[in-house]
Amino acid sequence: MVTSVSSTTGSSTSTSTSTSTSAAASTAASNSAKANIVSKLGGGSGIDTASLANSLVDAERAPRADAINKNISKNQAVISGYSAVKYALSNLQAAFDDLKDKSDYKSITVSNSQTSAFTATASASADAGSHTVLITQLAAAQRSTGTQTYATADQSIPGLKELILTDSAGGTTHAISVTTATPTGVVDSINNSGNGLNAQLVNTGSGYKIVVTGTSGASNAFTITSDATSPNSSTGLNFSTTLQSAADAVLKVDGLDISSSSNAVSGAIAGVTLNLIAANGTATTSNGITTVTGTPASLNLANDTSAAKTKVMALVTAYNDANSLLDEVTNPKSTLATYGATLVGNSSVRAIRDQIRAMVTDDSSTKASSGTLSALRDIGIEVDKTGNLTANSVTLDLALNFNFTNTVTLLSGNQENQASFDTSIAGIAGDASKALTTMMGSSGTLTTESANATARITKYQDDLTALEDRMTRLLDRYTKQFAAMDSMVGQIKSTQTGLTSSFAGLMAMYTNK
Repeated sequence: MVTSVSSTTGSSTSTSTSTSTSAAASTAASNSAKANIVSKLGGGSGIDTASLANSLVDAERAPRADAINKNISKNQAVISGYSAVKYALSNLQAAFDDLKDKSDYKSITVSNSQTSAFTATASASADAGSHTVLITQLAAAQRSTGTQTYATADQSIPGLKELILTDSAGGTTHAISVTTATPTGVVDSINNSGNGLNAQLVNTGSGYKIVVTGTSGASNAFTITSDATSPNSSTGLNFSTTLQSAADAVLKVDGLDISSSSNAVSGAIAGVTLNLIAANGTATTSNGITTVTGTPASLNLANDTSAAKTKVMALVTAYNDANSLLDEVTNPKSTLATYGATLVGNSSVRAIRDQIRAMVTDDSSTKASSGTLSALRDIGIEVDKTGNLTANSVTLDLALNFNFTNTVTLLSGNQENQASFDTSIAGIAGDASKALTTMMGSSGTLTTESANATARITKYQDDLTALEDRMTRLLDRYTKQFAAMDSMVGQIKSTQTGLTSSFAGLMAMYTNK
């Protein structure tokens, strides 16, 4: 019995030793796994811990990132909305600008009873009115030639070195150097002298002659002499033949005698240039008395109210476009792409709408000086129930055709190029233009609100960056935690395997299997 017990003890010791060896190997493997964290998560536990870590991080990131991105999108929409509003207001200001200066209304139509005698052009400074024009003489330029005819254009003119030009009006002389003593050389020298003369070489069919023309006007008469050794010989040069004398234009405008050195007569009628073509009268002098006969031309200048009406109607269109745009950006149900519903509930937009409405409904700053006209409604421009402007064409035509001066005062204050910082009254259009300049300026509502939205976007983008940094650190923490867990599970599995092997050995010993 003792022997039997001894035998059993030996067998048990052998089995225990085997089990200890197996456990030691398992522990070593586990320690090795712990020392070298598995490169692929899930290797110990069988779970895809990498996917699990990413899913947990995504679940935490998504709602926060979505909230920040929504704020970014909202502010980007605000910027887009304000850009659209600014564009619409810029168009509205352009329409007001077309009506803010007195000259904007000075579109003059010209009618002339004798277009064969002259034509007339009127500038914005011309005033409506009727005038008479009687022309007795046109302005002319002196034209002279010489007695010499040259066989060829490059024929030599012996002894010629320079020409002497004398201004008949002042008696001033000018030397004109002749570098090439030929007809062509003379022409070039005169034209390049800068004395207002024009020389030509004319082929008469029997030779060449030099013809010199001056500037129109009696005071621009001239003489040209030569320093040639024999100026009157067959080889000399002279300009002794006057083909046309210098003369001033002579005319009567509204009975007043006018003379002009040019046939383009400015100043005889304010803002009007008369371009003289032919005389329509004659002047005769007897015993020192000049008598003018002929039928004066009638020149009528009238305000072209159609141009002013077009500008007023353009203002109506621009205002309605701006009003429509403001409706779209504040309408939560707007289907307008890009800008629709971008400024819903925005108090600044409401203030802008109120301001531009006041521009077209309030009395003009010129009320005291524009007669019976106080506001746009008095010339047929009113706001309807939808907030848009409407134009009564009949009332507008009456104002422009029969109350033109007061209409211009109502809209422009009779100003011209008034500065935006000038506080003088400027009429409906001028005051509105100044207000819009302020509104859209660097410190105005639109710029300020857009800048604020841009600043908020920058902050939210910084928040996104910070969130991503946090999520990166969180993923790293989860990765390490799951790696440690996976390693621990691997160790436990290894220990389990060793224990299972040991128990299996014991069972085999006891069952002799």
